[in-house]
Amino acid sequence: MATIVLHKPSNKKYIFLGTGFGAYKSSRSSFLGGDLFPSEEEGEYPVASVSDEFGQVKWVYTEDLQVLKIDGKSLDEYKDELI
Repeated sequence: MATIVLHKPSNKKYIFLGTGFGAYKSSRSSFLGGDLFPSEEEGEYPVASVSDEFGQVKWVYTEDLQVLKIDGKSLDEYKDELI
């Protein structure tokens, strides 16, 4: 079975495939320090892979997703197990 999620910004439903983690780091020579004291920038992106009805895999931010169903059951059916 599958986990169905809602992508809140687009209001589209997708099949949840899994989570991932995007990260980047860049470095360039600084104005005063050159290569000795480079300017660095880095960041992280919590993302999830989802599939649309055509099998296209897309990456979206996890904060933009809401779980609707797990294995064909709505979240209300899991309330007793979660409390």
